[in-house]
Amino acid sequence: MKNPSNKIQKILQNLTMGDDGIYSSLLPNKSQAIEIELRKEVVREVPTDYLEKISQHHSVAVMDKEVSIFLSKMPKDALIIDVGGCWGWHWRELNSNRPDVSIFIVDFVRENLEFAKKVLGGLIDENIFLIHGDATELRFPQNVFDGYWSVQALQHVPNFEGAIIEAYKVLKVGGYFSNYGLNIQPWLKFFYNLFGKYYHVEGLIPGAFYLARSSDKQVEVIHNIFGKQIQQRYSEILFQPDLNLKISGRQSSLIGKLDSILSGSGRAVSWLARQRSFHAEK
Repeated sequence: MKNPSNKIQKILQNLTMGDDGIYSSLLPNKSQAIEIELRKEVVREVPTDYLEKISQHHSVAVMDKEVSIFLSKMPKDALIIDVGGCWGWHWRELNSNRPDVSIFIVDFVRENLEFAKKVLGGLIDENIFLIHGDATELRFPQNVFDGYWSVQALQHVPNFEGAIIEAYKVLKVGGYFSNYGLNIQPWLKFFYNLFGKYYHVEGLIPGAFYLARSSDKQVEVIHNIFGKQIQQRYSEILFQPDLNLKISGRQSSLIGKLDSILSGSGRAVSWLARQRSFHAEK
């Protein structure tokens, strides 16, 4: 482990490192207790080829492209917070594409962060720091991060506004915010209804977790807090696991590469896209 810079020491100063090398800032999270237990069960069953598991739920090629776009907006020696970063797989190539950047992965399931150590190996405590924490209680100084990144995590936070307030608090002026969530797909909802299946949009899934798909209401919340126009992107056009169309999820998939090219802000893809993301500058 290298000696952290003064900037990094400032970010970690209110946290305590455990014997497992994970920093802790977590307050009891009773509102998502069931989800935490479900997430623990998932990580216990992850195979050695973790990307194969991920490719069943995310398009690896698409998200690699989104990471590249995000990193292109970051200044030299940027400090990035990844909220709900889980296994940290978005940053597995950080040494190759942006070795100057430092990532602070926050997740409320400690077992996820334990697995992230296997995924990220030598990057831990060199470029990447693992923090057991909560999206609505970020125990960091104000105005310290150049970037805020979150993928399909805030959609599970009942207090979405609280999470956005925290995001705004820890970002520097000029810092860049990116949040990805599941899109509301009218065409898919139609087919669900046609075959008598339930299409969940917002609320608690009984016995599971809270889910609120990306919506105009969320755009309004972000706009009110950031005070600026919110940019939107649509991604995972061809990756549709609800219809068992998962082949484009694999990292090496040519269809996945095409899918990453199709991602954008156009209305045509907004109707088809599985994922909708919001981007703002502080």
